[in-house]
Amino acid sequence: MQKAVLITIALLTSHRLQGQGTVNFSNVGLNSPVGITCTTGFMPAPAGTTFSVALYFAPSPPGISTPPDPSTFTQVGAAAFLVAPGIYDAGIRTAQITPPGGLAWFQVKAWATAYGSTYEQALAYGANLIGVSGMIEILTGNPTPPATTPARLTGIGPIGLNLDPVPCVPEPSAILLVFLGAVTLWFLPRNNRNA
Repeated sequence: MQKAVLITIALLTSHRLQGQGTVNFSNVGLNSPVGITCTTGFMPAPAGTTFSVALYFAPSPPGISTPPDPSTFTQVGAAAFLVAPGIYDAGIRTAQITPPGGLAWFQVKAWATAYGSTYEQALAYGANLIGVSGMIEILTGNPTPPATTPARLTGIGPIGLNLDPVPCVPEPSAILLVFLGAVTLWFLPRNNRNA
């Protein structure tokens, strides 16, 4: 019995040593959209399953404020899809950070879902519709008592999914299509209208 209690205490103590930090994996209200860059500009990526995004983090060593090597970043949780054009909102994610609620580096990676279920698969495939945000160092939320609010990804920046040299062709609105159809019907010769 005493051995079981000691093992339980050891497990709980080691779990406490593994700190955690929480982050709101969302770009809502941050002016950091996911978009397609092409010869004619930047167009928000469509909502739905066409594009995936994933949150990545790297520890922030004390006293070092330079961004870490990109190869040290690891994915936090599952990938998510865009909920609106250019917008991801995948909820709270928890990263293994010591101390709990401490500083860490974060980055968001995006890719065309057709090229794989992870960013790394899309990169290995050689896809051109992949991109990464900037790296930001933020103070995370502390999930342990006294808990603090999960951090926002303020400053993460937009993600450009490169499509060059193809020009972006936005879809016309339904109103424009109705107008063009009406104009076409109006100017058709009368004998073609009755056919």
